Amino acid sequence: MNTLETIQDLLGFKVNPDSRIVEIAGYNRNMFAELLFSLGLNKGVEMGVETGLYSEVLCKANPNIELFSIDAWTAYKGYRDHVSQEKLDGFMEKTKERLASYNAKVIKGFSMDVVKQFEDGSLDFVYIDGNHEFQHTVNDISEWQKKVRVGGIVAGHDYIFRNNPGYLMHVPHAIHGYIDSYHIRPLFILGAKDDPKPPRDSARSWFYVKPEDPRMVPGSGFKILGQ
Repeated sequence: MNTLETIQDLLGFKVNPDSRIVEIAGYNRNMFAELLFSLGLNKGVEMGVETGLYSEVLCKANPNIELFSIDAWTAYKGYRDHVSQEKLDGFMEKTKERLASYNAKVIKGFSMDVVKQFEDGSLDFVYIDGNHEFQHTVNDISEWQKKVRVGGIVAGHDYIFRNNPGYLMHVPHAIHGYIDSYHIRPLFILGAKDDPKPPRDSARSWFYVKPEDPRMVPGSGFKILGQ
């Protein structure tokens, strides 16, 4: 039984494998942490942890976890420049304290630097929650998904459509572009849009099961076979 089939059994409903988006009503990311454990997906990354709250949720849900909790914890223009470096340093220390009793390694560094430390296909899952500006989000999805094995899970936070030009929230645009470009189906969203909050998280999460890499026609400009 593959990962998608197991997910359907655990959630108790069937999914059309060609569906673009599937909302899981009444679901939230705490339940998602339990799902990872039920699937036996133990080795993973949370990229963007701030004070380590969700890293701790992941650890509590899975006694077999090997987690890498990664964050820049650095003030830089256009993202964390509204937060003092002193406060971000405090966030990092809080994360270390919070995760000290779990099998979690805290890593400080920018996403595109730290991702190079991991071998392709070496992770069971990744949960992306970093800078939500379009280019940063696309970079995170594109590079971190390489580190997840086939049948593992690529996931992230803040599936929010926001039109305020002063607040960069491009996660849906980035993930939709990615799954459509690479013919990935389905994209799961945790919670239906009209679910009460709680159990639905205020900011929903998303995930997909990593498929086999598409077979490419040599010399064709990356034409996908069968298309």
